[in-house]
Parts: sequence; structure tokens; C-alpha cells
Amino acid sequence: MKICYVLPHFYPYVGGGERIFYDMAKGLLKKGHEIRVLARNVGQEYLGHKTVEGMEVYYFPWKSMFGHPLIPAKDIREHIAWCDVVHASIFTPAFPSSRLARKYRKPSVLTVHEVRGPKWFWTEDKIHASAFWLYEQFVCRQPFDVYHAVSKATRRDILRYCGRNKNVVCVYNAVNEMDTSIAEKSSLNLRDYFSLGKQERIFLYYGRPGQPKGIYVYQQAIRILQQRGVDLSQIRFCFILGAEPANLRRKFIRSIREHGLERIMLVRDSLQREDLCRCILQTDYVVVPSVTEGFGLSALEACQMGKKIISSTGGALTEVVYGDCLFFENRNSGALADCLQRVIEKGDAAFDHVPPRSFPYENMVNGIERIYKRLAARK
Repeated sequence: MKICYVLPHFYPYVGGGERIFYDMAKGLLKKGHEIRVLARNVGQEYLGHKTVEGMEVYYFPWKSMFGHPLIPAKDIREHIAWCDVVHASIFTPAFPSSRLARKYRKPSVLTVHEVRGPKWFWTEDKIHASAFWLYEQFVCRQPFDVYHAVSKATRRDILRYCGRNKNVVCVYNAVNEMDTSIAEKSSLNLRDYFSLGKQERIFLYYGRPGQPKGIYVYQQAIRILQQRGVDLSQIRFCFILGAEPANLRRKFIRSIREHGLERIMLVRDSLQREDLCRCILQTDYVVVPSVTEGFGLSALEACQMGKKIISSTGGALTEVVYGDCLFFENRNSGALADCLQRVIEKGDAAFDHVPPRSFPYENMVNGIERIYKRLAARK
């Protein structure tokens, strides 16, 4: 079967979605399918036609708006005419892929990592939320034969917010068991990185800044702990924050200072993967306060490293998080403060236990292949 992927970015671009499609395409190539990937170029080195581990990849110098490439139909037309199945990723690839798939009568699949619908108003001002919601509606209502959801939560949201007449199939993202040996390549010490002694207990957050990740819910919970008079003298809330979006990062750090929390809320720069892995292994607890989460890859990796997790119930987190966990109601700072206080006072005894979960690569590859085969048979 000849499969054409139309994606915003691809290898060697680093990102969760790019990694999933790389593993998906590589797995299907091993099963004997022909693969073509169309994506925006990554520098001048990855421009034009390349062969990446047997996959034919076409990198185009597409212009970008707000981090999303603008895809001319002329660049992808011949490849869609060539294939048996068109598989696009949300967002900007959706419209040109759907239109050309219909023109050439090709079965089509759209992967949807997350749908927010009215939840845009949870994290954005009214003007931006309205614009994002309208664009999301435009994208997710493009006609595809199958809408691939990466979690049951995402499937529910597609049907709830984008039309109940859609053929939505849930195939989980694939995540191999975390290879913690990469941490051995690092000499970084978490306590040194945050200038802490041995006596402090560390609650670690790592990831992007911004409201969708729940960092302001978390900050408010810490303020509630102070108002309750909880002893935080030996507690530190540590944040390893990505550099982008830079304005949101600066805003969060400024908010910490404005509320006088800089002694207990400590922010450091993002790290290379081996350094981050070492820091996660060295922390006492991991906090995942996400307001929206299509799958929850970083939370799952922390679980695989055996860390104790305090997590919101946002999005798909309750589907993927396991081990020693405490869940709190999404967006509820008071409930998060209750969990934090429980851990501070009771230690490890505060956590509940959730049985292990796994998301093997063969399940993802076989699930996607079944979608293609059903579409081919129907055609």
C-alpha cells in the first residue's frame, strides 16, 4: 500500500507529534508499505527530496504563521495522486489534504491530537479563544474518511464539539518503556541546579509555560497553602520551563515575583533530554497540573520512571497516568492544594496506586494499518 503523510514538520524536528508520526511511518515501512512524507524543511540541510531510513521524505520551504506551515496545493498534488491513502495531521495540512484527496478520490485520514472547543476560553482571552475555536472547527470539519484520535478523551471531544456523524477511531500513541539509562550520560544534580540542600523536598514541574499546562492553577494552589499556614520551610516547588513561548515564560516568572513566591517557587531553563531525565529521577514528586492534554506523554514518561505523580484530571491524563498517583479536579486550585498538603503531611502514604499501563509500538502501527486496510477494502 502507498501511504502519503502530509505533516507540519518531520524528522529531525523535535516534538511529540513528530516523534509519533516518525515511529508510525517507520513501523509501516517495515511491514512492507511504501511511505512518502511531505513536511516543512528543517534548515537548509533538510530541504528537497531525502531518504530517511528508507522513507521518502520531501521537505518544502513552506512559509509559516504562528508556527504552522502554509501548504500550497501545488506542492502536494502529485504525491496525493500517487498514493493509496492520504494521512494528514491537524492543523494546516487538513484543508489542502482533504480537498486533494477528494479530487483524486483517495481515502483520507486526519490525526487529531487534541480538540479544545469551548475549553479555549479556559486559557485564552475572548478574542483569541474565539479565533482559535473557529479555526479548530474549520479544520476538524474538513471531510475525511476517518478521524484518528490519540486517546479516548480526544475521541469524546471530537464527537462532542465537531459533529457526531464522524467516523472517529481511537488508536493510542505509542510509548516504549522509558530507558532511564540515558540519565547516566548526565552529571547534572537536581539539587545543585536549583541551589538546594539535602533537606528540602522537591515538587517538580517540567514542560512549556502557559495556561494550558496549568501552571497558574499550580501557583494559586501554592498561595492557598501559604494562606492555610502550611509549613513550607522545607518544601520547594521547582519548574524546568521551556524557553518558548518566551513572553509567557517571562509573564509567569513576573507573576511569581509579584506574589512574593520566589523563595519557594524556583524556575530554571529547559534541559537536554539526558539531563532532564536525571532531574526527574532525582525529584521527590512530579506535578502535572495540565488544563488540557490530548495524551500526556511527559506524564507517562514520569510514571515509567517510577515517580510519584500529582496530576489533574484534564484531558487524557486519567487514561495514561499510573503507579503512585494523586488526582485532583481539573482547574481546581483548592483541590490541588489539598493534594499537596496531603503529601507534605503524610509523605508517600498519601498516594493511591493505579495498575501499570502500556502503549506498545505494535499496537499503534497495527491499529493504523487496520484503518488503512478497511479504507482500501471499502474503496
